[in-house]
Amino acid sequence: MKPLFQLILRAGWAPVAVLIFHRIVFNTPWRQPLDFAMHYSGGVAISFFLWHALDCFASWFGTLTPFARYVFTFALACTVGLFWEFAELFSDVVYHTRIQHSIHETMRDLIADATGALTTLAGLFIVRCVRKPA
Repeated sequence: MKPLFQLILRAGWAPVAVLIFHRIVFNTPWRQPLDFAMHYSGGVAISFFLWHALDCFASWFGTLTPFARYVFTFALACTVGLFWEFAELFSDVVYHTRIQHSIHETMRDLIADATGALTTLAGLFIVRCVRKPA
């Protein structure tokens, strides 16, 4: 239970903040103009969370090489974005919402998720390089 508590304290705030922002904006006129930013923020937040999750649960599955950690975090973040789009489609089909308007919008959302994840990983890479002892 200790690794989960550490993860929630260290990085759990990021996806929670994005979900709260998403909920606030969802039923407003700003939803559509902010859609890309919300998906981008989601990619940033979930990759930050997953990056730290790999640290917190390293005792369960071992320590990854730095390269594997970047790749694994990116792949997991993109998977989360994909399943978010599945949930939007499910909502549209079952509850007759109008979240997804076109395949173009869905693909743009997936690109925003991936771009957000890449931004986070690039930032983490830069921080890692700067912190490396000379």
